[in-house]
Amino acid sequence: MARLQGKVAVVTGAGAGIGAAICRAFAAEGAAVVAVDIAAGPLDGLVAEVSGAGGRIVGLAADVAEEATAEAAVARAVAEFGGLHVLVSNAVLDLPLAPLTTLSLADWRRTFAVNLDASFLLSKHAIPVMERGGGGSIVLVASQQARVARPGRPWYCAAKGALVQLAKAMAVDHADQNIRVNTLSPGPIETGRYLKNFATREAARASHHTLLGRLGRPDEIAGGAVFLASDESSFMTGSDLLIDGGYTAV
Repeated sequence: MARLQGKVAVVTGAGAGIGAAICRAFAAEGAAVVAVDIAAGPLDGLVAEVSGAGGRIVGLAADVAEEATAEAAVARAVAEFGGLHVLVSNAVLDLPLAPLTTLSLADWRRTFAVNLDASFLLSKHAIPVMERGGGGSIVLVASQQARVARPGRPWYCAAKGALVQLAKAMAVDHADQNIRVNTLSPGPIETGRYLKNFATREAARASHHTLLGRLGRPDEIAGGAVFLASDESSFMTGSDLLIDGGYTAV
């Protein structure tokens, strides 16, 4: 359990769900983690849990839509752990399910600030530090809805599709710096964020649309993040790792 030994990672959207699972998995595999989330309470709980289990982790409660947060996260990685090798841009902002004709411009822009712009800001400040350390791995968390759509999710589908193309463009630009850039695309995962769209847990579980007949678990996505962050994926860049239970197979 040392696939990330010696690596330092920044993980956003770390307070719950997939982000928290990634932080746990990274720490268990030997990485030091800077966990970023806008919600201080859940973030503090995660830091206490991982630290209590012997992991190396610090928290940063901040809004990823602000450039100062990207700067602070990278600086914290260097100050606390001596460098930066892995970035996982996972933070997401949801809106209630609705067609775009019902959305305000302010809501549209806010979702893109979190769901797309944050990846630009984090990468912009992470890449120079990664290069000085010999390279690194950037993982932008997209979605199966970068490939297929569901009703009432126009802002989400648009931002996630953009992340897939952003990763490809970054992979081209930064390969010579030994920086790999990939997307990780989860299918429907049983998280608090997913469940809040349904009246009951049973209704949420029935909505899975997967070939495996169930929602995924956050730890099943975390395993993909460990792979992309580790040297096991050393020949992989500009790709999208789809973990969706067969959602997009048919």
